[in-house]
Amino acid sequence: MNFFSINGKTIKSPTEITISPEHLDKAERTLDGTMVIDVIGTKKKVDVSWEYLAKEDLKVLTTESGSDRFSRIAFHNGETGELETIVARAENLTYMPYYDWAKAQLLWKDVSLSFKEK
Repeated sequence: MNFFSINGKTIKSPTEITISPEHLDKAERTLDGTMVIDVIGTKKKVDVSWEYLAKEDLKVLTTESGSDRFSRIAFHNGETGELETIVARAENLTYMPYYDWAKAQLLWKDVSLSFKEK
């Protein structure tokens, strides 16, 4: 089953997918100091992480999730059990190199990335 894709390109299923609401609001204070909050809306924030990721999959992830543009991501929503698609901007891509001596190949460890809905 496909658990995650970015711009139609499927990569290895994430070890963890966390979906949380992000509330958009505007807060101001009145002359007497009372806080007034205008709720603008709620968007989704999707955090994905992989314990290990092959260099091919990391290349797809970095190429398709450039910070200067929006990406179309599809992910498995645990609440509904369905594949959900949103347009989002990627933020905070982190990873570190790991060399697998048994297979003589470079892998990327502790890869994580956040997506904020447009």
